[in-house]
Amino acid sequence: MNMNFTKHTKIRKEKFGTVVFDTLTEKIFITDPIGAEILQSIEQEKDLPAIVDELSETFDGDRETIEKDVIEFTDQLKSNNIVSVQE
Repeated sequence: MNMNFTKHTKIRKEKFGTVVFDTLTEKIFITDPIGAEILQSIEQEKDLPAIVDELSETFDGDRETIEKDVIEFTDQLKSNNIVSVQE
């Protein structure tokens, strides 16, 4: 299952994280550095297990908690039409 940004999504990296702008609804979302890493992984077309693996290696914390947080974050992206999912 791969995720891609929708056509109307623009992303800008900042020192504090990433700003996501939905040009269709004109909504702005701001993420912290961890959210920025997830967005970067999506941009690199990594799937969910690869994103979780990468974050588990980079950050302290158990894999189950990281996986739960990544799923919650990506679910928010999907519900706000920031990303679409291809099976």
